[in-house]
Amino acid sequence: MLYKMEIRPERPEEYARVEQIHTLAFGGPQEALVVALVRRSPFYRPELSLVAVVEGEPVGHILFSEVGLQDKTGMMRKVVVLAPLAVHPAFQNLGAGKHLVEAGLARLEALGAPLVLVRGHAHYYPRFGFVPSEQLGIRPPFAIAPHEYMAKPLSAYTPECRGIVRYPAAFAEVGYPVEYGL
Repeated sequence: MLYKMEIRPERPEEYARVEQIHTLAFGGPQEALVVALVRRSPFYRPELSLVAVVEGEPVGHILFSEVGLQDKTGMMRKVVVLAPLAVHPAFQNLGAGKHLVEAGLARLEALGAPLVLVRGHAHYYPRFGFVPSEQLGIRPPFAIAPHEYMAKPLSAYTPECRGIVRYPAAFAEVGYPVEYGL
């Protein structure tokens, strides 16, 4: 079945539906709670919280928010993390995730973001230009297989964007150490 899909910023009245999508897609509430907590944080940018809409209803959601990148001198740069991305199980494998990622990356490029980070499947994100973050000198603050933590440099990227990623408090819900924005 073919669906006409629209990608746009989420609306406040859609928050509960978006959180339900994350809960269903991930099989639990942690990612939905991250979304809710990021929305209430100073790192939330409404224009970077996008939904895929079919027949007036959100069927997918992607959130981009600010994290820190601390270099070896202690200098902290603002970068962006893609986390989380979810598509309702009934709409998976129909292109919603792809369209959400592409739309979000285009917005970040237009905003002059230097780079985007993601923890995810190594077979999915490379199609959008993501590479293992260690290739750019970027390390997550937790143990993970190198091919599961990726970065995509954008036009504003410079080689000074390297170091250890620092997450804000909302990400404690998925077990990440909190070391940014304190």
